[in-house]
Amino acid sequence: MSIFPFIDPEALAASQDNALPMFREYAYDYENNRLLLRDGQTYLVEGNEALRIWIFKALDTERFRYTAYDSDYGSEIGTLIGAVNSSVILPELKRFIIEALMVNPYIEELSNFQFEQSGSGVRVEFDCTTVYGKDQITWEAKGVKVA
Repeated sequence: MSIFPFIDPEALAASQDNALPMFREYAYDYENNRLLLRDGQTYLVEGNEALRIWIFKALDTERFRYTAYDSDYGSEIGTLIGAVNSSVILPELKRFIIEALMVNPYIEELSNFQFEQSGSGVRVEFDCTTVYGKDQITWEAKGVKVA
């Protein structure tokens, strides 16, 4: 019971609860670049599995290029393709990843970045702390080369 009879403290507490709904995304086949099907139908996954899909799509989507997305979605990693100053590439790649992913309210922290040159780009591994717990992300920045 509140000292103000017109204020319901339980309703007030519920309205201030900023709990995010369960994060859902369509199951995705990264190898073949298509949605996964179950019994001929697409299906949803939840939690960190869904966030992993969102992360890969956000990193692979060029920011400001597609009108279907607002200016917060995507990354600017494509601007590093063809860059020659290797002392700038890795810090910029890390910054672009952080900027692209931290717009998602389900992601709390990105840490422990590790970079390795691969045949087609730079392989990036990092820890992603979400509202659902920790996850290890491995992603390849195709076309980005480090001398």
